[in-house]
Amino acid sequence: MSLSSLTVWLKNLSLKARAGVARSLASCVALSVGVALPAAAQGTSPTVDRVKAAYVYNFAKFVELPGAEEMPIRLCVVGKDDPNGRMVSLNQRIAQKREIQVRKDVALDQLKDCAMVFVGAADNRLLPAVVKQLGNASVLLISDDRQAVDRGAHLGLLYNDDRVEFEVNLLSLQRSNLRASSQMLKLARTVVR
Repeated sequence: MSLSSLTVWLKNLSLKARAGVARSLASCVALSVGVALPAAAQGTSPTVDRVKAAYVYNFAKFVELPGAEEMPIRLCVVGKDDPNGRMVSLNQRIAQKREIQVRKDVALDQLKDCAMVFVGAADNRLLPAVVKQLGNASVLLISDDRQAVDRGAHLGLLYNDDRVEFEVNLLSLQRSNLRASSQMLKLARTVVR
């Protein structure tokens, strides 16, 4: 996404949405094109986790999720790993004119009621069971496990060389009848076709 298209997109947001989104979106876009995090942002620091949450928020905006406009987007966190509580910070945010509702520690048999599922790296042992449970359901599966897209997730968040990047498993998205915007695909580090 170019700076001019980012500016146009931000102008179209309501003032309330713009105030909360501008900082995280700008850092998310800057990081996705290769701007490094400060040296203090090592490991699973709050800064890195804030950027990961910003990515998840933007995925909610740039992937066509199922459900009517009046239905909330349920973001379900599987297991106990919510990096520094950042996924919960997305609760009640707006994406695609729909409110995001974050549910923590969701049971496997309830995942098909979600629009998005996040599996943190600390709970990566659950990822195969989540992939199996979801099958080809139209539920966006995101993980920050290093091999997430190879293990069946649609989107994987990676922390490399002081920057957060993402990978896309386009085949998985297509099997689940989910579509990511072309601009989002251009920003991905890797797109598995």
